[in-house]
Amino acid sequence: MPVTQHGPAARSTPVDRHRLEALRYAVNDEAVQYVAIMRIFTGGLSGLMSDQGAAEVQARLVEQGIELELDTVDDRLSYLVEHGNLARSPREAEARTLADYLRNRARYQLTQRGELVHRQVEELLGHTESAREVSSQMLGGILAGLTDLVEVDARQLDAVDPDELARAITTVFTQFDELVRSTREFYTYLTQVLSRFDLDRAEFQLFKTALIDYLQRFVDEISRHMPQLADVVERIEPVVPALLARANSGERLLDLQGRQARRSAGLQAEDWRSLRAWFAGDGTRASDADGVRHLATAAMRSLLTNLRRIASSTDREHGRYADLVRLAGWFDTSDDDTAHALWAGVFGLYGSRHLGFVADDPERGLPPTTSWWRAPRAEVPVMLRSQGKRTVTGRSAQREDFAAVKAARVAERAEAERARAAAVAEILDHPGHLDRVRVSDPAREVLLDLYAAALAAGVDGTGTPAAEIPGAAAQLVVHAGEGVSTVVASPSGRLTLVGRRLEVRLEARHIPSSEATG
Repeated sequence: MPVTQHGPAARSTPVDRHRLEALRYAVNDEAVQYVAIMRIFTGGLSGLMSDQGAAEVQARLVEQGIELELDTVDDRLSYLVEHGNLARSPREAEARTLADYLRNRARYQLTQRGELVHRQVEELLGHTESAREVSSQMLGGILAGLTDLVEVDARQLDAVDPDELARAITTVFTQFDELVRSTREFYTYLTQVLSRFDLDRAEFQLFKTALIDYLQRFVDEISRHMPQLADVVERIEPVVPALLARANSGERLLDLQGRQARRSAGLQAEDWRSLRAWFAGDGTRASDADGVRHLATAAMRSLLTNLRRIASSTDREHGRYADLVRLAGWFDTSDDDTAHALWAGVFGLYGSRHLGFVADDPERGLPPTTSWWRAPRAEVPVMLRSQGKRTVTGRSAQREDFAAVKAARVAERAEAERARAAAVAEILDHPGHLDRVRVSDPAREVLLDLYAAALAAGVDGTGTPAAEIPGAAAQLVVHAGEGVSTVVASPSGRLTLVGRRLEVRLEARHIPSSEATG
């Protein structure tokens, strides 16, 4: 919708995720508690200027019917500090006892970002989905205010009081802001209503009459004021810099960095550019006021479309909204038995029937006695799931054959088992103490796994750490002692265990592969 947000917000602002974190408290699981805490800090001017500790916040929450532990309150306050809604106060609290210090060691105060976010949260919570009239009466006030400003002689601005000039400019832009905001809300509500297809004839007749009359009066008022407003905006544009310079010439508030604080709407050049774009355009597009008139024409067309739809047939269903609302009322006033009967009668959902059938895949066949809790999920066709149609369109897909994939996976598993067996055999070829032996990289990985298992088995310290070598009658024993070490070399490098000596201990029946082949 071509309704411009005027002021500095009209510029393209980059998305700062850190700033957006300040909205999290209003949508998480403990939103009720966080909103209650923020209301304590934003309730009245005393809350805005004060700092409070966790104990004070806890007492205020009890007054609202929310009982929380003191540690929980402190956690909630720390969360709000982390996300920029609150800040820890630099004021030191007096404590006469250690308990007082622990209770009041941290005090919190509201931040500018937190106040802005919570103001928007409260506005959203109090918003109702109702119609909002356009403040078209502001057009006359804007025209009168701009006309008075045009008549100010630029050569005699030094004689004009800066505060009175700033007050006149701010009044114009306050009216402009109300006009833009009410126009945006009105057309948003209008779009929402016109998109409904459940309006019956009586509702549509009532809405149509009121809307057509109101739109006609609104468009007429815009058409009456627009030529004069566009003319006065063009005339005042050359003197805007001088007006702003005089209005901003008084004592100005400075922040900690020495920068001038923001002033009211209309006292910056960007605000005037937005005003010009709304009433006269900016040279690249038509004015937003013309866009408002075009939107009114589009709304008339939508009304005619709905009128044709309703008048096309008196018997055809236009929507099930009213039926569903009436059905919801029946459910709300019925007992359990009546509600079950109503559910079955309306939606045709009766008691479950667990029937067995021939499965498409013989390997996945399930008997009818299998519980639904343990049975796999049924495969619902896409057309039935998305559009409610039982007909199958297109050619049936062939059953996919996974035999080759299964064979490949089995071969991979067998190859991995053979490689591990070869690595184990390589370790068994070095019975006794392992020192300055050379093995392959797979054998080194197996040795490290056995070493870790032996250390885990001997963690209680009741015996010598040892691990059974899988697939062989042998153990890997770890001996600890000062001055001993184990060095194992492999293509990847050399492994040195200081203070540990590894021993491959074979049972009498086991014969190493090197001796067996010899």
